[in-house]
Amino acid sequence: MHKRLYRSVRRCSPWVLGLLLIVTAIVSTVSAQQTVQTLKIGIVTATSGSLAAPGQFQLNGFRMAAEEINERGGVTIDGVTYRIELVVYDTKGIPTEGASAVLRLATVDRVPVILGELSSGVALAQAPVARDHKVPIIFTVPTAPSITEQGNPWVFRVNAHNNSLNVGLAEFIIAQGWNPVAFIGWNNDAGRLGISHMTELLQAAGITVSRQEYFNLGETNFTPQLTNIRRAGAQAIMLFADEEPGALIIEQAMEMGLQVQWIGTLAFGSDRMLQYLPPSAIAGMIQYNAFPPRAPIERIRNFNERYLAAFGEEAHGFAAQSYDGLMVAIEAMKKANTVTDTEAIREALATIRYEGVIGLIEFDESGQAHPPVYVTQWCADGTRRILAPEPGECGTG
Repeated sequence: MHKRLYRSVRRCSPWVLGLLLIVTAIVSTVSAQQTVQTLKIGIVTATSGSLAAPGQFQLNGFRMAAEEINERGGVTIDGVTYRIELVVYDTKGIPTEGASAVLRLATVDRVPVILGELSSGVALAQAPVARDHKVPIIFTVPTAPSITEQGNPWVFRVNAHNNSLNVGLAEFIIAQGWNPVAFIGWNNDAGRLGISHMTELLQAAGITVSRQEYFNLGETNFTPQLTNIRRAGAQAIMLFADEEPGALIIEQAMEMGLQVQWIGTLAFGSDRMLQYLPPSAIAGMIQYNAFPPRAPIERIRNFNERYLAAFGEEAHGFAAQSYDGLMVAIEAMKKANTVTDTEAIREALATIRYEGVIGLIEFDESGQAHPPVYVTQWCADGTRRILAPEPGECGTG
C-alpha cells in the first residue's frame, strides 16, 4: 500500500510542484505589497494662472526627487520601505487658495510634511495654518525675508531670501559704479519688498535710485514705466519679475531706443530667456543666481545632466531648490525614524545638515537655510558666465 501511495505522489509531483510555485508567487507578491507602503508628501504650488510656468519648474524638481527615490526601491524608515507619492494641490498663486490647500493636506490627507509654494504672499498665508495643525512646511522658492521671521517653528526654507540675494548683487552693482539705478517690479510683496531692500543697500553706498516702478500680474504694456525711467536718467534698470514680463520690458525698452545696463533676479539666469529674446538683446545682463546650471561644480553639473535627460531642457533653479527640499524632508524622516510623528520630524529638520545640489542646507534658528549665491552674466553667444564669487568663462554660468 505504501508503495502505491509513493508511486501516486511521484506521478502527481509535477502538478503539486507547479501549484506550490503559483502559491509561493502569490504569497511573495502579497508579502511585497504589505512591506512596501506609500508615503504621501504634500505639495502646494501654482499649476494654473499667471504663475503656472514657474510652478512647473518647481513641480519638476519635486517629481524628479520622488522618482529617483522610488527607482532606488523607495526609502526605509523604522523598518518599513515606502514609495513616495506626491499629493499636489494647485494654489493658483492666491493666498486663500494656498491656505486652504495646506489645511486640507494637514487634516484630510494627513501628510507628515508639506513642501512648495512660489509666491511669498501665499507662503505667508500658509505658514500659520501649518503651525496651527503642527505639520512642518518647507518652502523652496518664495524669497520674502518675513516668511522665516515670524517665530514659527514649523516653517523651513531651503532657498536664500531676498536680503541674502540682494546683498551679493548690490555689492557687485556698487563695485561697477552704475549710478543712478531704477527698478521695475511686480506690484506685490515679492516685488515691493525686494525693491525696498535693494534700494536701502544701494543708497547706503551712495547710489541714487532714480525711479521705482511697478506693474500688475498679467500686464503687458510697460511704456509708462519705461518713459518715467528714461526721464529720470537711469544708467541701469533692475527687474523684479520673471522671464516673460521681463523679456517684454527689455523688448519695449529697445523699441524706445533706451540703452541701459540690465540687472535681473533668479528667473533671468536660465536658458528660458532665449525663448523670448535673442542673445544680442540680453548680452551683458547680470542677475543673481542660486543655481548656475553650467557651473563647473560636480553636484550642479550632475543634476543638470539628469534634469536634461528627464525634461529635455536645462535645469532651472526652482527645480533644483525643490529637489533638495524633498530630499531634506526624507532625510529628516529617516533621522526621526518616523513618518507620522510630525513633532519629531520638525525637530529633525531643525538639526539637519544635508549636502544638496544647491549646496549645504542647514537651517538656522529661524528655519532659514543659507545656500551659496552667485552673480552671472549673459554672453553675446547666448551662454552665461559666473562673475561672483569666483569669475569664470562664458559657458560656465
